[in-house]
Amino acid sequence: MRRLVWNELLPKDRYVVRIVRPISFAETGFVTQLYLPLIGVESYSLYQLLVHGVQEISAATTEGTHRSLMLTTSLSLDRLLDARERLEAMGLLEVRRRENQQRDYYYEYLVKPPLTPSEFFADYVLSLMLLNKIENIRFQQLRQLYADVLGNQLDQEYSNVENITKDFHEVFQSLKPSELEVKKGSEREQFLTEMETSFPQAALKSNYEAQVNHPLSVSSLRLYLPDNADSAKVLDGSSMELLYQLCHFYQLDSWGMGQELRDWTLYKADRSLDGEVLRKRLVQRYTEDKLYRNTPAATTGDDEWGPGRLPEPGSEAFVRACRLLSPLALLERVVGGRVSKVFLDRAETLVFADGLQPEVANALILHTLASMQMELPKAYMETIRDSWKAKRIATVDEAVKQILDRADQRAQTQEKTKGSKKESAPVRRNGRAVLQDKLPASVEWQLAQESSANESTKGKLISDDPELSKMLESLRKRPKGE
Repeated sequence: MRRLVWNELLPKDRYVVRIVRPISFAETGFVTQLYLPLIGVESYSLYQLLVHGVQEISAATTEGTHRSLMLTTSLSLDRLLDARERLEAMGLLEVRRRENQQRDYYYEYLVKPPLTPSEFFADYVLSLMLLNKIENIRFQQLRQLYADVLGNQLDQEYSNVENITKDFHEVFQSLKPSELEVKKGSEREQFLTEMETSFPQAALKSNYEAQVNHPLSVSSLRLYLPDNADSAKVLDGSSMELLYQLCHFYQLDSWGMGQELRDWTLYKADRSLDGEVLRKRLVQRYTEDKLYRNTPAATTGDDEWGPGRLPEPGSEAFVRACRLLSPLALLERVVGGRVSKVFLDRAETLVFADGLQPEVANALILHTLASMQMELPKAYMETIRDSWKAKRIATVDEAVKQILDRADQRAQTQEKTKGSKKESAPVRRNGRAVLQDKLPASVEWQLAQESSANESTKGKLISDDPELSKMLESLRKRPKGE
């Protein structure tokens, strides 16, 4: 179907250009080397035009009409719109449309810096797209150009790192509170207010991080649906909720999920999505290592636990892992790689069949692994699952409380059991309890007197009393059990 560009954009529509932060010369090179093969010359030219249209020092905005852009770039309106949208898709441009009461449009273009080479090559989709465009030799040259061999050697050979950077107050110890005080109504306050009013600063961000948007996009998914699927049924209501859950569980973005939705066998006769069939398909695709997944971002404290080490229940690392990771990503972290189908089925069932919140499912998985020697027995998990569902455990904090209470009860029970065993523990020989005759009270008292060795209670020894000595000797010679 031919696109009606005039319904989306007109040459008379005005635009204003802003920049999120100054773009360095090196970053301009990243766009040339890495992005140009993907976006094409027209998008590349438009990006350069917008970047250099903003004053680098003040980031002051520039404005014009789209007709001026068409004349400068020698592009027709439809080609100009296509070039702009390729920049949007790559995360290099953000577009906002403003409208006044006369229904006149004003477009705001926010120019963004590119990904660094390490971030670009770490992105699975972008890296493969570039490889397909420029092929092996040029791809290898770019990897070599942006490689940091020395930095990698330092990480391997000098692994012990100590951060000795001094903070602000260690250096500026002489700074007094009076130097930072601005009294209300003073001449200094009036001066600062006048500066804010007369010279408003551009909204630059020194801590902006470049990224390509890969979240679940309804408009993107619609493009992947086959002819026997109704987009209104597939991308609405409960089906969309399931898609969000599956994307979080398997770390899929719009592109990765779109590849799975292409399969026409996933849809029912009424052209709606069959969620159970999609779930089984994703389990199979993961087992066969055919899913296009995103690598979960590293979080602070990730080095506190990993393969063979679990976070302590109730610790910050435990709560953070439960909240930030999907159950599958958590299991992969525990085993140090891809998980078996048994582990995958356990985690998938907790979320999609049992209806547990992902953070609660994570808490249950970690607790089971810690209690059952890094295994996930089905019966054990189902027992705790039913208990938590009956108590309506819905957050990781509530789950942690249950785990800690259960540990306290178990410790108390073990103490009581240990104490009772000490009091009544029978004498055993070859694994069997040996029956023992009870000595007369007088004999037991006299033996206690001998073992106490208390000077103040010296008494007559059994060996000194012929009658008691004879009685003790007869008891010792008598066969056991009589």
